Amino acid sequence: MMRKTIVKYILGKILIVESCFMVLPLIVSFIYKESYLEKIHFIIPILLCFFVGKVLEHFGDSKARYYTKEAFLSVGLGRIFLSLFGAIPLFLEKEVYPTYIDAFFEMVSGFTTTGAGVALDVELLPHSILFWRSFSHFVGGMGVLVFTLAILPKVNKQASFLMKAEVPGPTFGKIVSKLSDSAKMLYKMYTALTVVLIIFLLFGGLNLFDSMIFAFGAAGTGGFANYNLSAGAFNSRYVEVVLTIGMLVFGVNFNLYYYALIKNVREAFDSEEFKFYIAIVVFASILVFINIYGMYKSVSYTLINSFFTVSSIITTTGYVTVDFGKRPLFSRTILIILMFIGGCAGSTAGGIKVSRVLVAVKSALNEMKKSISPKRMLLINVDKKTENEEIVNSTLNYFIVYAMLFLLFLLIISFESKDFETAFAAVATTFNNVGPGLGLFGPMENFHSMSQFGKLVLSFAMLMGRLEIFPILLLFSPKTWKSSRKNKDFEEKL
Repeated sequence: MMRKTIVKYILGKILIVESCFMVLPLIVSFIYKESYLEKIHFIIPILLCFFVGKVLEHFGDSKARYYTKEAFLSVGLGRIFLSLFGAIPLFLEKEVYPTYIDAFFEMVSGFTTTGAGVALDVELLPHSILFWRSFSHFVGGMGVLVFTLAILPKVNKQASFLMKAEVPGPTFGKIVSKLSDSAKMLYKMYTALTVVLIIFLLFGGLNLFDSMIFAFGAAGTGGFANYNLSAGAFNSRYVEVVLTIGMLVFGVNFNLYYYALIKNVREAFDSEEFKFYIAIVVFASILVFINIYGMYKSVSYTLINSFFTVSSIITTTGYVTVDFGKRPLFSRTILIILMFIGGCAGSTAGGIKVSRVLVAVKSALNEMKKSISPKRMLLINVDKKTENEEIVNSTLNYFIVYAMLFLLFLLIISFESKDFETAFAAVATTFNNVGPGLGLFGPMENFHSMSQFGKLVLSFAMLMGRLEIFPILLLFSPKTWKSSRKNKDFEEKL
């Protein structure tokens, strides 16, 4: 039986937290002395968010028991509610966002840390809106429910279902015994690393506002910028190097950072997934460097930009300095492959995740060995631990569902695309939460020209990609909304 009261309570808490978040861009509007109308654009949604949140909280039940189904629904609906209410300030900027779907698309892109925009000229936007767009990356990167669990005074054991539903990756593990302490520790590390990145960007000559915008994007692996040329507006090798390192850092499983603090650093980073992640970055960067060698006068710039572009795409951040859509097909193909791989499990990055790719590769190799020696018993080991059959099967099942949904989105988007590369890249970049695509939606373009229906479809693609498909897919299942005692398929016992 679906327990709607606990879902209402969690959604209410999320909206109350969002109303508090919106106070920050309101403060920014006062700092930059924006017009009274610009301030109203945030005051209205703040009050609305808080009121609706309180109503849902009142009609909800904080003491109701909940399981995987309720957690998935809370996470899925939570991201949708965040985007619906978070889009109001943008929608009120009618000159840039003429329709509510445009505003909704951009905020979904923000909270899912995709960074795919529709604004033709972001430099026309007020500082408060620019801050809100990028701050949504920071919030969405670690997850608003993780933040909510961190600040709640009491968190019961069932809250682990919420963490499992929102933290990306095939497996979930608490870093400390208490779940609330785990959430607090994650946000402390996340915030500390973001502050460090802001400081390094300040050393590069950026002002505080620019540093925060680009640090939020790198931390959440989003990609929204306050300049039309993205990171290319600074024309600085130092900024490219800092952002490259920053993006790679946030593409790593955050559990490793905690273990590095309490244990041996070498032991903490002796992770097979981490090594595979770094190997992919280095190998792909070298291939891109070789392919574009001679396109630019400076060899050092070519090398730096190769690493920057590869790091931006594999971490699904999406910052750009040059139009890589005009590079040779070989380089573009590598970047598309990296869009699918994504970052590590437990990071803020999108994509399929390196851990799943690692398990799939090892599973494929085992099948090849079994074809030669059918009687051999072969196990899949990751970090010297044998992966149980359930993890392996869930990984392979995820690939199947992922492929089916990708093809479905591709078929829909192909109706309004002029060429295959544009349609394929549009789905790849949104479903994997990257941001820039190729063709008409390339690095120096955006999704402004796409139809309203196409934007709505890709909004759900972004949500599915960010939440590992199932929390959003569950919303479309008729069984989800049935209040029948026989419907226990999605429940798990504590």
